[in-house]
Amino acid sequence: MKPSAAPEPLTPSQTQLVLELLELRQLAPKETAAKFSRLTQAGTFSEAQQEAIEILFALEEDEIADALFEFADDDARDIVRDGLAHEVRLSFVAA
Repeated sequence: MKPSAAPEPLTPSQTQLVLELLELRQLAPKETAAKFSRLTQAGTFSEAQQEAIEILFALEEDEIADALFEFADDDARDIVRDGLAHEVRLSFVAA
């Protein structure tokens, strides 16, 4: 087994799934864990990507955007910007 390498960047579809998981985790943490488990069992994410996503879930809210932006490929960064801008608006309204 090779040493832990940087994960492959998340594709647009993977990034969209991660954004959905991030949104769901605040409302339903158990359902989020179950959905993430199903996605990983289906091979949606590589092992390194799974580890990176788990780290993402452990971050503070204000650290998630930058980290996810780093994990996303060039095509997925617009999805991150749009999705997290939406999350920021929701957090602001909810506060």
